[in-house]
Amino acid sequence: MNNTNSSAASIQLYQNTFIKIREAVDTLTDEQLQWKPAPGKWSVTEVVTHLVDSNLVNSYRIRQLLSESRPELMPYAHDQWVFHQQTNSTPMEELLLIYEAITRYNALLLSRIDDNAWDKLGWEESHSYTLRHIIEVFVAGHVDIHMAQIERIKSAYREEGIS
Repeated sequence: MNNTNSSAASIQLYQNTFIKIREAVDTLTDEQLQWKPAPGKWSVTEVVTHLVDSNLVNSYRIRQLLSESRPELMPYAHDQWVFHQQTNSTPMEELLLIYEAITRYNALLLSRIDDNAWDKLGWEESHSYTLRHIIEVFVAGHVDIHMAQIERIKSAYREEGIS
């Protein structure tokens, strides 16, 4: 397998996460963005906040993998992060700008690294993960999971007859 093509595909997959997020929220009003389907459930804004946080955490993990000999990948308490940040009133455009900036910065870094770096291992508890896994699963796959969550929130909003 040609790792250069595979690396380019992984970078493109990563960059596409921003487009997916933007398209999922583009036509929503502030009320739709902030609406919660039930107490203790996230709004669309909080889902996007979580994706920004995840992108930040994975930015750090990328740098750990590149610079440390046996990196212990940092876990984080995503529910508590979202709850304590109280971000439901944060303008969506701000969240999108932040996500896009992080993604662009990381894509630049990823485009410069040696092909062998994509297979370097980092550890979280007893599991090992490659840089490629972080990009393709922890970021891109994770965004896909939350795109489905956003669609469920939008559907629940419509079912409530609020729109």
